Amino acid sequence: MYRVTNQMINNTMTHNLQRHNIEMDNIQNKLATGRNVRIPRDNPIAATNQMMYRTRLTEIDQYISNINESMSRLNEVDTALQSTLRIFQRIRVLAVQGANGIYSNFETKEAAATEINQLLEELVAIANTKGATGKSIFGGFQTGTKEVQDPFVAIYMTLTAGRQGDAMIGIEYRGNTGEQLREVAKSEYLGINVPGNKVFWGTEQILTSNTDATGYRAASNQVIVIDGKEITISAGDNIDLIIDKINNAGLSVMASKDGINNLKLATTTPHQIWLEDKGSGTVLQDLGLVNRNFPQPPNNLDTNVSIGGMSIFEMMIQLRDDLVRGDQSLVGGRDLGLIDMALENILRHLAATGAKTNRAEELMKRAEFEKGNITDLLSKTEGIDYSETIMNFKWLESVHNYALSVGAKSIKPTLMDFL
Repeated sequence: MYRVTNQMINNTMTHNLQRHNIEMDNIQNKLATGRNVRIPRDNPIAATNQMMYRTRLTEIDQYISNINESMSRLNEVDTALQSTLRIFQRIRVLAVQGANGIYSNFETKEAAATEINQLLEELVAIANTKGATGKSIFGGFQTGTKEVQDPFVAIYMTLTAGRQGDAMIGIEYRGNTGEQLREVAKSEYLGINVPGNKVFWGTEQILTSNTDATGYRAASNQVIVIDGKEITISAGDNIDLIIDKINNAGLSVMASKDGINNLKLATTTPHQIWLEDKGSGTVLQDLGLVNRNFPQPPNNLDTNVSIGGMSIFEMMIQLRDDLVRGDQSLVGGRDLGLIDMALENILRHLAATGAKTNRAEELMKRAEFEKGNITDLLSKTEGIDYSETIMNFKWLESVHNYALSVGAKSIKPTLMDFL
């Protein structure tokens, strides 16, 4: 048995009341903020989970933004390719008519040449399309600078045949092979452009060097770049080893020897081959493919290289010239066959662009679904149950009032009361 004083009763009551005030303050803060955890010490595990969920939500929001941008860029590419397809469908109609001898007199030849020249101008404009951001969509990484605004540059000459005046006689690609990527999910990337040297090329390209490489040996360790792929050449490698390394690099380009020992490169899908000696290397220059005076791409092929294949612009120019000359056999045979090849390549890139768009749409659905799940988890971890919290507050308020009432009765007597 121990002695209980008035001071002890007062201290106990004050302690309990203070504890009630602290608990009511905590509940009131939860009701005011709607959060179960205000600071990490309230619940370290829940606080850690909340930070993880919020980080993931930030990532998902960025992925959604990247997907939206990707879909916009892919829609721009699709629109340009659809326009290109319509132009070539019209070109094919002109070729079929020319093969049937419709353009037999001078006036009809002049009209055909005029229409093809206009379609050429429009095709170049499509190839130089600027997207919503004002950057070229077919220039690779070369999206527009002060030096080079457009990836495709037309070459003109005055043509008297068919009274064409200043007409296009060639086209140069001054972009590059870069593929712009966007991260659309964790460690998932989506290409949002098509380099112009692929989509506007009609046939496989063949490059044949006129330099005999019989006694060639690489003088040092060097690196060559073909279609953006780096290939390491070791000191002492001969032409056969170099060919093996190119063929095993996973490129759409096959290397072989032509003639005695000349290096030959041929594409397996229609595109313009991109060649470069990296750094101070000279392998491709020594083998007679790259111009020593102008080694940097684009348009850096040696003047003695034999070139096979053509762009869709060159196909149209060739068709125009054959129509003006009235050469029905070439129009109905060679030209019509090349146009069909170009149409096939355009359709291939259209299908690839559509497939990327479909993938982006699925990625968007997945990201939005995951965002909903993470938001729900965050809500359950961070949020409060308002009805339960209010009920707890009311219960604590009642207990506090009872404590005040009991305390007032128990500590009311004083020494004066006993006197």
